[in-house]
Formats: sequence, structure tokens, C-alpha cells
Amino acid sequence: MPNALTRFFMGLMGKSWAYDSAEDVREVIAKNSFDTLAERARTHTEGAAGLTDSFAFQPGLIDLHDELHDTWHYLVALKARAREMGYGTLAEHLDAAAETTAATLSIVATAAEATVPGPEVPAANR
Repeated sequence: MPNALTRFFMGLMGKSWAYDSAEDVREVIAKNSFDTLAERARTHTEGAAGLTDSFAFQPGLIDLHDELHDTWHYLVALKARAREMGYGTLAEHLDAAAETTAATLSIVATAAEATVPGPEVPAANR
């Protein structure tokens, strides 16, 4: 796997690193996830601890929705290109990822809407 300097110079030349085996891909994904796990968990836990009411959730959820929407478009574009190039299995995986992302988009939008408090429903009417 390339070090940061190698990736930097390859980037300057308009190239990127590709791994030769599925095992290498799994390894780099696991390493990237593991190496940032504690920092990401701490960052998001500290950020969530500062939320004071339901409205405070809105900006983050709206931003998350926007990021997911961009991710969905990216996955759809990758899927289309994979199909064009004849990579059926890859296209199927990208399609599944796009579908899952679309479902997550809907759930995040619903969560964002739920940040607006509704009228209280008396316990007797529930």
C-alpha cells in the first residue's frame, strides 16, 4: 500500500492508487476505519452532547441529507459507468449501495422534519 507521499505525488500526476486484490481493498478499508474510529466517535459524541433542543438537530441533519444526496448521485453515476463498461457484478453492488443510500436519505429527511415539535397529544388519546 502506498504511503502518503506516494499518493500525493501520484495525485499531482492525475493518477490514483489501485489495489491488486480484494484482500488489499478489505485491509485498507479496515485500516482507514479503525485508524479514525476513536477520533470520529469522540468528535460526534462531543458534538451531539452540545445539542440543547430538537431544533439544534436540524442543521446537522440537513447537512447530512445533502451529503447523502451527493453520495447517491455519485453511486448512480458509478453504477451507470460500470454497466457501460460491462462490469455487471460491480454495477449490481453499486445499485444496492445507491438503493440503501436512497432509503437512508428518506429516513434522515423524516428525522429532520421530526425536529420541529408537534402539538402535545394527551396520554388518554394515544
